[in-house]
Amino acid sequence: MTIRAIGIFSGLLFLTLAGGCVPRPPYLSGYRYAPAPALVDVFRKGTDSQRPPLSVMASVIGIRRGGSTADAPPAVEVRMRFENNGQAPVTFDPTSLSLVSGTLQSFLQPEVHGPKPLQLAPGQSQTISAFFPFPRGVSPGAMGLDSLRLRWQVMLDNQIIPQTAYFERTSPLYYDN
Repeated sequence: MTIRAIGIFSGLLFLTLAGGCVPRPPYLSGYRYAPAPALVDVFRKGTDSQRPPLSVMASVIGIRRGGSTADAPPAVEVRMRFENNGQAPVTFDPTSLSLVSGTLQSFLQPEVHGPKPLQLAPGQSQTISAFFPFPRGVSPGAMGLDSLRLRWQVMLDNQIIPQTAYFERTSPLYYDN
């Protein structure tokens, strides 16, 4: 490599870094949660079935940084997969979702990506993503993010069934390289 090529490369690298062209990762580092996924099975009272009519897997994907606009506030991203294993339709209304931190602080109502409401016929499955914004003016460091509790409701056989999943923050020493 010639001196001129090194100079051009160095100059371009400097302009790229100085211009802010290096994208930041979308998630804050050090925030991983277990279980991944949490499995919540719904069993109906009075049945002897070994297979639950509904299984829901939920994972905390990460803590999103947010953008420079109000359109992308910092948020906890959760992904959920609903699997209707039974014979009756299942309905999930995303407005029933709530997320609470370990210090009992509630997140704002989530922005949900996926069908609203989610209706599953027998044998169907569907995945949704939910983005729980932090309360206005509250930073991730002030929320007690060592544990999270996710709650939601489903309707199965015309019965509303509340569900809950708990997540614990894992050690970054174990997962991060």
